[in-house]
Amino acid sequence: MSEHSVGKHDAGTASPGSSTPGTSRRSADTRRARRARHARGGRHAAAPARGRHAAPEHVRFGVPFNGVVPIWHDNAEITWHRATDGTDFTTVLGLGVVETEPGPSDAPEGWVEIVETGTLLTPGADPADIAAGAESGPILRLRAEAPTGRRAFNDPRRGAAIPLSPALTVEEAMGPSPADFDITGFTVHLARLMLRAARDGAILLFTLRAPRDPEPHHVLSVPSDVDGPDGEQVMHFHLGTLLEMEGGAWDHANHADGMALLDLDVSYSRLLVSDPSGEQGFETEGLIEMAQPAVDAVLKPGFPFALGSSFLMPRGRARREA
Repeated sequence: MSEHSVGKHDAGTASPGSSTPGTSRRSADTRRARRARHARGGRHAAAPARGRHAAPEHVRFGVPFNGVVPIWHDNAEITWHRATDGTDFTTVLGLGVVETEPGPSDAPEGWVEIVETGTLLTPGADPADIAAGAESGPILRLRAEAPTGRRAFNDPRRGAAIPLSPALTVEEAMGPSPADFDITGFTVHLARLMLRAARDGAILLFTLRAPRDPEPHHVLSVPSDVDGPDGEQVMHFHLGTLLEMEGGAWDHANHADGMALLDLDVSYSRLLVSDPSGEQGFETEGLIEMAQPAVDAVLKPGFPFALGSSFLMPRGRARREA
């Protein structure tokens, strides 16, 4: 497991991203060297030269982490930014509320990959954005996927303006040690992506993209579906990866064609809890337990700052809103 892989989400554990016990010193040194090489590439990509009045730029997004959103530029660069207005990207991205376009991955007949997109503006490119607080960093504009999308992103003319910090280095985004990685927030976000995939009968894809590498590399695919009557629905997730997985739920995986294959059956009702007013919501511990095998897989390479996600949807549902 990588130094950012997770086991139990124990509030009493000082470093939830610590290495698996028994890992050799040589293996740990090798992983650190690999991460350092990857991070050095990220540092060079973190501050691309962009003119003050550069044209609006079409961008995609990696998986948010630590309050940071990875911006995937069309020229294969990756930059990392925080929202300076308090926007939590884990409540916005990947949940079906942001405008999408067809993605580059091959899809089976009758299916299409969808990826979320936005527009990146340099500081000062639009005087109207000064009011949003964009004085030193770029502005990210997001449009709603549908007219009934979240109100914050429901501006059909321009989209909502989110002021971002200047580009961060990988070290600034990740923090100085593995313990600074917010594994709980990351895991809950992946659980929400799984819930969306099950609801829409979609295939959830996770890919890894190195800075300046135009080709994302497959890490994990999660076909999913739901059956059962209302109130007794069961979600079925079929995890598949080419990585060599072991430990936890992966000890029960099957293996075929070089892939580790793991089936998860999760009762929807068991994820729900009610507050004192009777309003239902999701129990954090239940979400973490459901998503743990997926988290173990996507973090095994050790580069959470370069992960992306997308959905393969049946044609006709590709624009279904959250």
